[in-house]
Amino acid sequence: MGSSGPNVYLYGYGWGSPTAPTTAYPGYTEFPFYVEVVATGSATPYEASITTSSNSPLQVVGTNQAGMAQQNGYYLTSFYISVSSSASPGYYPVTLTVDYSETINGLICTFSKSFTLEVPVSAVNFPVPINVEGGTSGTTSQIIVGQGMVPLTLTVSNPSNNVMDNVIVNLTLPPGVFSSTGKGYLTFNVPSIAPQQSSQDTQMVNVTQEAIPGTYSLNYNERFTNYLGYTYYATNSNITTGNANVTLLNLPLTLTIYPKSPVLFYVSSASATPNSQVSILIKANSTYNYQVLSITPQSQLNLIHSNFTSNTFRSVSVFNFTFQVAPSISPGVYPVTFTTTYQIFGQTQQTVLTTYVNVNYYNTTPVLSDPSWGTQSDQVLPTPGETGIPLSFVLTNPLPYSLSNVNVTFVLPQGMSSPYNSYIVPIIGPAGTSGNSAQVSLTLNLASNVTPGYHYVKYIITYTTSYGIFRTASDIPVYIYPQSQLIASFDTPTIYQGTQIGLPITVTNPGSQPLTSISAQLKVTGLTVVGFTNQTINYLGPGENTTLVFSISSQGVGPGTYPATLLLSYSYEGFPKSSSYTFPINVVPSQDIVSVSVEPEELFYSTLNNVTINLVNNLQEPLYNLELKLIGNPSLYSLSQNSINIGTLKPGETESVTLSILPTVTSTTPIPLSVEVQYLLPQGGVVTEGYNFSLIATGLINLQLEQPTVTFSNGTLTVTGVLNNLGTATANFVTVYVNGNSTYIGSVPPNSPTPFSSTIFIPFSHANSSQEIRIDITYYDSVYQPHNISYTLHYVPTVQHLNFTNFRHSFHRNVLLIPTIIIVILIIVIIILIVLLVSRRFRR
Repeated sequence: MGSSGPNVYLYGYGWGSPTAPTTAYPGYTEFPFYVEVVATGSATPYEASITTSSNSPLQVVGTNQAGMAQQNGYYLTSFYISVSSSASPGYYPVTLTVDYSETINGLICTFSKSFTLEVPVSAVNFPVPINVEGGTSGTTSQIIVGQGMVPLTLTVSNPSNNVMDNVIVNLTLPPGVFSSTGKGYLTFNVPSIAPQQSSQDTQMVNVTQEAIPGTYSLNYNERFTNYLGYTYYATNSNITTGNANVTLLNLPLTLTIYPKSPVLFYVSSASATPNSQVSILIKANSTYNYQVLSITPQSQLNLIHSNFTSNTFRSVSVFNFTFQVAPSISPGVYPVTFTTTYQIFGQTQQTVLTTYVNVNYYNTTPVLSDPSWGTQSDQVLPTPGETGIPLSFVLTNPLPYSLSNVNVTFVLPQGMSSPYNSYIVPIIGPAGTSGNSAQVSLTLNLASNVTPGYHYVKYIITYTTSYGIFRTASDIPVYIYPQSQLIASFDTPTIYQGTQIGLPITVTNPGSQPLTSISAQLKVTGLTVVGFTNQTINYLGPGENTTLVFSISSQGVGPGTYPATLLLSYSYEGFPKSSSYTFPINVVPSQDIVSVSVEPEELFYSTLNNVTINLVNNLQEPLYNLELKLIGNPSLYSLSQNSINIGTLKPGETESVTLSILPTVTSTTPIPLSVEVQYLLPQGGVVTEGYNFSLIATGLINLQLEQPTVTFSNGTLTVTGVLNNLGTATANFVTVYVNGNSTYIGSVPPNSPTPFSSTIFIPFSHANSSQEIRIDITYYDSVYQPHNISYTLHYVPTVQHLNFTNFRHSFHRNVLLIPTIIIVILIIVIIILIVLLVSRRFRR
């Protein structure tokens, strides 16, 4: 039987109990779940059951049936349900079936009624790391590159309504930052966090030099235990736990690492006078983006203008603050403080800058002037590499009151050093007095690589007056001179033995200032400087040069290398300077540069003779301005010319010069002839060579064959003729050869016709045919040099006689006779001498 309508209604359900409802999370096991129903009329619920689907994350633990008890007008029952660890936050359906009884017409009837419940599973409220920064819980500090071991504090928040215990956070560290054990991560441990509260934990980290400035988003993972003892795990991107796996919002956690000097600030100092304006500059510089939020000055002076505006900068930014100095202000030093607030890497920083304004009645300060090198008695020109050079300045007080405890500190430029950099003057009198200046000196060492030119020496002067202590800074230029202001250039000279050359030396001024009173002196050893050994130049401008030529002679010295020294002295900026050069001069033999020969060597007196002089250039380079000079003895002969200009003689070339010589002697006489050859070498040296030749003048022998006749009879041939000497000297040892048969004649004096006859046997077999007869005549001249004359006769023999029809002869000089003829002549000479000796004895 059924009821006429529902008599049982669902009143409520949830986790926990009606009096202590709670929340269930993934991973909860055997967690109580209650159900409340109400009944109307006679309906009495007595039992309930609950079922879940097979794939539901909710599972009933134990029996799924439970009795129902009436309580406060409703019926209550409870079940124990476990929530799967893989459950996601949300609502999951379960089916509730309530069994109840109802009395109808006196009968007890049972009924069942089902309800669908949406059971909630909540998301886990994890602890949230909300901040990590340098320092401790009470003090915040920046994390700076290379800082070493520093504290790092993590703040963790509990967003739930229950206590969180054993909160552990593992934080991944930026590059170059390590835990105290050298790990790349850091573990924070918070024992307990109250509901809706936060707690902190501090750990030490090592910030090394390898850390890189910047702001880093850090990854982390965490673990905690909730109030019911359940433990959960999570990362900043997802959450994992031994009992649950849910997603958590990715909360950023950042850490900023600052450079050692994130922003550098500089502030200038200034000097002023009453009733004036003074400007102070603030310069900020950083390699990172930074924002200057505010600059607040504090001073007795009145700020009247500033160009500062808050902005973001990178690199250098400069701000100008202009102050008014009141007319009634007293002289003195007035501090100006600037409180500067800026932001870098998202962090706001603050720094305080302090400078001073020096207020004087006079807008002047002590100064250095008149730099001077050396001492008053010995001034010098400083050059690179010099050490121990005094450098003096004049310190002048332009103020109308005395200065005391004046300290001058020098800041030397690169390449200059000094054993001391400070100089103290106890007191300097006021301007207008004799004691208002003092000499300040220091000793400088100049590096060898210091650059010639102006160098600025910075100096700082601090001094005390009745108005207080003051400071001023400035610089003063000093000049470093080049090591050598005069340069000589030349080629290593080579001189041929016995010659003279011109040595060109180029003198150059490479500097930027003129040189005056330049003297160049050449000293040689073994050789001779011809002419001036010292030459002068009055003025040589910057970059100018001039060439000096010294003449050097190698007369009377042998081949070899001879040292020479060039001494240069000059005036530079009024200071005497000098330098020297030592170089070799090579002397080489000059023989056989030009070969000279003369021909012929035999001349005839009382006769005009042609003589040829041959010149040969044996050098592998041309000779210039070649001139030939002849030196003779006018008492013995006369020359047609004494000097001949040839010009250029090319390498290997032969030049022949013909001239006339007329010996004036009347007997055989030696004729000496001197030949001088002068020429210019390609290197510039002038060479003079002399040659001596010994010629001989003798009489002219002009032996002629006259009236030659040939007769033929009975197989014999007879040749007759007359020898006539048309010259001026006697022909000696004259012999006539007819076809080889000799006839000795002896001497043939001038103009003394001498007949001869020679008969030879010639077989005659062909009449009326042309025949040839050779006639050779030999003789010796006055110096007993042999000569030979040849004739050829052509004739046609007949039975009766022979008349020559053709007669011709040839003349040859310097042809030696055959040895047999020489022997015959010697025998004849010996016979003549014997005859003369016998005749002399007979006369006695």
